[in-house]
Amino acid sequence: MSSKSSRRPPQPHGPSPSHRQCLKFVATSMMSGFGKFVAIISAFLLSRILHHFLKPFSQPQITSDFLIGMVLATIPVVHETFGDISVMNLDNIVDFGMILYTFVLGLEMDPYVIFKAPSRPAIVAYAGMLSTCILTCLITPWLHYGTKDTNMITLTISLSITLSGSGSHVLTRLITNLKIGKSDIGKLAVVAGVHSDMITMFFYSMLFVFLPLEKITKGEIKHVAKMILGILIQSIIAAKVSPFFFNWINNENPEGKALKGSHLVLSMAFMAVICSCATWFGYNPFFSAFLAGLFLPTEGRISKWAISKINYLLSLLFYPLLFFWVGLKIDFSDFQGGQIGTWGRFFVLIFIVVVGKVFGTICGGVLLGFRWPELAAIGMLLTAKGHFHVYLAVHAFR
Repeated sequence: MSSKSSRRPPQPHGPSPSHRQCLKFVATSMMSGFGKFVAIISAFLLSRILHHFLKPFSQPQITSDFLIGMVLATIPVVHETFGDISVMNLDNIVDFGMILYTFVLGLEMDPYVIFKAPSRPAIVAYAGMLSTCILTCLITPWLHYGTKDTNMITLTISLSITLSGSGSHVLTRLITNLKIGKSDIGKLAVVAGVHSDMITMFFYSMLFVFLPLEKITKGEIKHVAKMILGILIQSIIAAKVSPFFFNWINNENPEGKALKGSHLVLSMAFMAVICSCATWFGYNPFFSAFLAGLFLPTEGRISKWAISKINYLLSLLFYPLLFFWVGLKIDFSDFQGGQIGTWGRFFVLIFIVVVGKVFGTICGGVLLGFRWPELAAIGMLLTAKGHFHVYLAVHAFR
């Protein structure tokens, strides 16, 4: 046999077509993942930079988070980078962050003030809430919010609760930035905002229970009774059983000594179980976390540690991510800016909130001996809305 015939056929140089497709897929995935990472990190950094420039204007952190998140996420290149799977993952992260938010919101509040004689700030808060609710119920049914399938009674009640509430976290930060926290107006506004936030969140929690009763059937009544049972069990455990556990943890970790790691893990696990009790009965996880935090003991080293750490985590990571997620969810092509009715409905909502809060605050405060210019300022401060209101708005109109 000749040497020519014994030679092997030449092998093709470089990777095969299947290998090239695999490499192209990996490279595309890495670049896509890198683009998402850069976009989210940019939202964090740009929000902090913008907040630095807005600080002299007494703007809270939520302003810079909102502006950067909305602008950055709606840029076509950034928006197209996040596909359905990425947005779904962000949905899960935002939902978990909102559970932490509602939990620490309830943990900072004292539910037992409801059963005491209302204080002066509480009366001011209730008057502003009541007037806003009445104004909302009188005006909104005529403006045709929602679609044909929307239940007008449910929409009106939900909207009245949303507009009458206040974002206590945002309000406290705003008053601190305005440097009026130690003044009478600042103290009154902070306490009134906490009362307003607590009452509206409690109404949200109850509204979620009774919304299924729009259609009274045996199955719906059974489902509602099951949720009520879950709420009662969770509230009793949080209010009556958890103090013994928290007292034991606090006694084992006195002030001045480092918290034991095993006790921290045990405490976090205990709080997580309490927050999820009502969800086992079909209740909403956000309101379950809020009610758990509301009835858990506020005093003690563990509770204060949880409040400080969760608030720090939320402000550092979650809030910028929340508004970036909002920007991804919003489709401005659906906004009918050329129609007068669109702007009319928008400004009517602002009118309801401002007039309702200011009028109710003035009426309630004048009876207590306050001066009306200060009450008008408090009413304007109480119009502030929080992160949970934004979260609800995104889900309500999608």
